[in-house]
Amino acid sequence: MLPTASTIDGTAFPASNPAAHRLHLAPNLAPNLALCENADALTAIREPAVTMALWRRNLPADLADALEDWPGKDWTNLRLTTTPDSVQTDATATGPLLPDIAALVRLYADVVGCPSVTLRLERVTGNGCKFLHVDYVGVRLLCTYRGPGTQWAPDDAVRRDGLGTGNNAAVLPDARRLRRMSVGDVGLLKGESWPGNRGRGLVHRSPPARPGVARLVLCLDHDTH
Repeated sequence: MLPTASTIDGTAFPASNPAAHRLHLAPNLAPNLALCENADALTAIREPAVTMALWRRNLPADLADALEDWPGKDWTNLRLTTTPDSVQTDATATGPLLPDIAALVRLYADVVGCPSVTLRLERVTGNGCKFLHVDYVGVRLLCTYRGPGTQWAPDDAVRRDGLGTGNNAAVLPDARRLRRMSVGDVGLLKGESWPGNRGRGLVHRSPPARPGVARLVLCLDHDTH
């Protein structure tokens, strides 16, 4: 069983409801979406019908304030492989984000069932992956700490024959159906390589770049599950 959201590595995650495992399937928003009221409910991503488990949360005020001046201009993007037990030592370069990231690494490893985690923390100034696409991974965790969040599309709104064409309108004919994660949200995105999910990977993209705004994005991946 997962530790409760309020006690993962001693970090108190904010949640709209303290009860464990609160989630809502949201067919009116997207048939493949599970809206999660706390960290524990992210286990919904293991359900075959769910390709996006989204925990909407606000960053603690002190963390949001610390990110006003961090990272500095000399900071470089971080990529490493770690474990829940070693992340506090391995990822000191994440600065004020370390407690939150360490808690998310443990949460992610528990949900996916993986012994190690590939961690990327990147400052993104360009358009990144601007075309709607799917990832050939199992389950990926994304959290944006600054700037606009990842955009994604409901399953029933996409045309998968348009993937790989470089034409977003061919993938999502109705642009009004595009959804976006907010700062602090934790999303688990199921990819093409999750068992039984071939042809159903979540369609998503990086948001358009904003002049003068550098996004700060955490990405967690796994090799085994």
